[in-house]
Amino acid sequence: MKQIMLTCLVISGSLLCAACATIVGGTSQSVSFESEPSGATVRVDGKAIGETPVSTRLDKKDDQTLTFELAGYKTVTKELATKTEPWFFGNLITGGLFGSTTDFASGAVYEYSPDQYFVTLPPEDSAGMLNDRQQIERYVVVIYDELRRAAARGHAETNDTFANLMDALGIDPDETTRIDTLSRLIMDHPDAVAGANAIADRYY
Repeated sequence: MKQIMLTCLVISGSLLCAACATIVGGTSQSVSFESEPSGATVRVDGKAIGETPVSTRLDKKDDQTLTFELAGYKTVTKELATKTEPWFFGNLITGGLFGSTTDFASGAVYEYSPDQYFVTLPPEDSAGMLNDRQQIERYVVVIYDELRRAAARGHAETNDTFANLMDALGIDPDETTRIDTLSRLIMDHPDAVAGANAIADRYY
């Protein structure tokens, strides 16, 4: 009788552990989206979820595509990045194959990371809009916060917003000295207007 009860407890414990990641991590997650300019339609795998700024709960899935669309601006496409929930590894040990299979099937194994997205939408006719000093200054002021974040992280040329400015200023991706100069110029001017003027003074 004791053996039967012990077996039942072991089975019950395994089933409980199998649900751990699903219960703790859940099968959906809140994700927020912003853009400059605002009002862009956000789509996940082609399905519209709202206009920026917007926050919504998404079912946890891997390999999803995120797009931002706004009339007059180029569509920005990104991967909706995920990572494995840390609870999954404990569940794999305690819950075994049953627990891990349950987590994969429910989506609880995944976690959206990051869970906040901000993009700057480049104009459709970038060359036409960025062909003089005044337009450059206005453009830089709008995107300045993102430019400073990119410059602070290093390898700023890998940032889409920074790369758009490089293109407008005629800086090629392999011109590391000019890229570093632009990054330092941005970091030396915390104020957006002052930074925009400094960039315009140097390149126009």
